[in-house]
Amino acid sequence: MRPKTDFLFTLVLFCVFAVSALGLVITGVNVYGRTVSSMEKNYTSRTALSYVAEKIRQNDTAGGIKTADNMLCLSQISENEEYVLYIYEHEGSLMELLTRPELPFDPDAGQEILEVSGFSVSEKSDGLLEISAEEKHEGTVSLYLHLKSSGT
Repeated sequence: MRPKTDFLFTLVLFCVFAVSALGLVITGVNVYGRTVSSMEKNYTSRTALSYVAEKIRQNDTAGGIKTADNMLCLSQISENEEYVLYIYEHEGSLMELLTRPELPFDPDAGQEILEVSGFSVSEKSDGLLEISAEEKHEGTVSLYLHLKSSGT
């Protein structure tokens, strides 16, 4: 009788160990999946905001930055020619379009930067911009940026 009890005890102990190990692996997979999802969300929205902030800093000159209809209009001069860089959201993507100021704005002509659900730019006070990017399922991330060229 004793060898049968020892065998059953060993078998039950092995089964408990196997179920515990399987539970630990399943928990690890779930945590990993949530981490990857969170990192993708942060990458998209924060990368969009970082990109826009850097473009604003590069063009922070007197009269060089304007906002209109959730669109950023950055004036640039290259080889004595004036250009306007538009940054805007169109059909679920953050887009940019570099064109001459006298040409009409065509949102389809821009180049896709990143996928975003929403993008907005607004001037809160003299020289203070609020830039927001919305991720499809995760919400909105905002950045406040003060323009050096505003003089305040």
